[in-house]
Amino acid sequence: MAVGWFMDDEPSPSFPIYTRGNVGEVFPDPVSPLTADHTWHGAGDVGMRDFMSRFTIDLDEIDDGHKVMFEIFGGYMFLNLSIARLMGARSSGMTPELVDMGFFGSQSSLPAYVPRPKDDDPDIVARVDGLMFSWMTATECPAIDEHVVEVDALVAARPDLGTATEAELVARMREMMPVFARVFATHGEVSAAASVTMGAITGIALGLGRPGLDLRIAGGLGGVASAAPSFAMWDLSRLVAGSAELSTAFDAGIDGLLDRLQGLGEPAADFLAGLDALLAAHGSRGPNEWELRSPAWGTHPELVLTLVDRMRISDDSHDPRARHDEARTQADEALALLRGMVAGDEAQAGTLEIASTACSVFIPARELAKATIVKVIHEVRLAAHEFGARLAADGRLADAGHVFMLRDAELESAIAGEMADAAVDREATYLSLFDLTPPYWFAGEVPEAGVWRGSEVPVSTRRIVQGMGGSAGTATGRARVVTDPSDPAGLEPGDILIAPITDPSWTPLFVPAAGVVVDVGGTMSHAVIVCRELGIPCVVSATGASTRIPDGAQVRVNGDTGTVTILED
Repeated sequence: MAVGWFMDDEPSPSFPIYTRGNVGEVFPDPVSPLTADHTWHGAGDVGMRDFMSRFTIDLDEIDDGHKVMFEIFGGYMFLNLSIARLMGARSSGMTPELVDMGFFGSQSSLPAYVPRPKDDDPDIVARVDGLMFSWMTATECPAIDEHVVEVDALVAARPDLGTATEAELVARMREMMPVFARVFATHGEVSAAASVTMGAITGIALGLGRPGLDLRIAGGLGGVASAAPSFAMWDLSRLVAGSAELSTAFDAGIDGLLDRLQGLGEPAADFLAGLDALLAAHGSRGPNEWELRSPAWGTHPELVLTLVDRMRISDDSHDPRARHDEARTQADEALALLRGMVAGDEAQAGTLEIASTACSVFIPARELAKATIVKVIHEVRLAAHEFGARLAADGRLADAGHVFMLRDAELESAIAGEMADAAVDREATYLSLFDLTPPYWFAGEVPEAGVWRGSEVPVSTRRIVQGMGGSAGTATGRARVVTDPSDPAGLEPGDILIAPITDPSWTPLFVPAAGVVVDVGGTMSHAVIVCRELGIPCVVSATGASTRIPDGAQVRVNGDTGTVTILED
């Protein structure tokens, strides 16, 4: 029997291979119905159709009733690998196998690419090559800056949700959908551009027998939006580390900490002002931040305090700004070395120059697009919370959180009091989906329930876990397996952070860590980009690392070769 959820899609007959790669890091948990309608199934698909129809696919190739890239199975979001592979099949300089590697890591068991009728269509090939050439020669990305201005204006103009009518709250949620679509179209493009431009550098480095140089060149770029909160939290952690009063308040635990800090008066004034500034700038961020149902830093500041608590025990050698500067220096040295190696080859030298410039544009642009999308999502989240509270107050919903079990088209029915029972039943099923472990990929048919249930993975007796190098360098330390960024107890400075998957809310935990290992992810995954920015060795696509590596074991991480060696248990 296959698993099922009323929001599930059917696999595409024409493009049948799906993966959790990439999408799993922004949607690690099941997708709530309201989130699906207001992002992926609704606005997100509109945005992807806009971008992909300008890039690798004609819309008449997509099976009727199917989304162009993202669909839900067993309640979990999957990315259509068959469609993603078209970038490699329909360009002059790539292959589907390079797409597999760049986006999803080294998955040798993936089915071979099956050619499509339009793979050699001259109009499509010219379209793809033309767009890729524009990325390779880019020196700026003004579209992202325009989105930032638009979304910041929407946030600034947020109405008083407490006095808005229920109809106005619904309108506010729906107002965000076309904005999401526009930003997501650009996000799709800059993500592809980041992969293409980084892939060009990787190709040169591998061709010269110098793997790892490409990873160093992409380090310390600056302007990576998902790294910015780490700098702000570091500053807060230094205030705590330098104050006996603040340290005592933190030593008493996170529960009630904010109240204790506010009661300290002058000793906590700078800290609280800094916290307010951080929440004003980054309050839309948080764990599983693309899911409307998830808490955000702005609504749950204790999440920030938990992360600061882990940072405060680090000494100044973990300063993320200093580590960023060191990564930037190493990047300049690596680029100079690679330039010297290709100096006699005009074609390769030219490719290296334009690719390194374009890479420095599109990698930060990709992260800024994500951060901007998260702001849009947060506007929907805030309106939905107020809407749910109104309906729960008089029994039209049994619980305010049940608002996320509604589809967009059912919001008016909820106002009329017609959705309470359905929402209760749906949440019970939804919560049961968290017990599932979605397959990393599947082809053709959704796997049977037994595959999703999985089994306990024994601690490995093998001494080496092989993954893919994401951020260059080596580090040795104690393995600390963390499965929830809001509960990182035990993570200490110099530890190797082992995680099943990461999203931007994990970023501050990278600061005290000596290295990062993630079960899944490719060269453009969130963990990789932030680790490069902070100069931290990182291995991704280390299948099962979070269950195979014993918590507390001494391990060595090699971000150049992609190996994690268990030195002693």
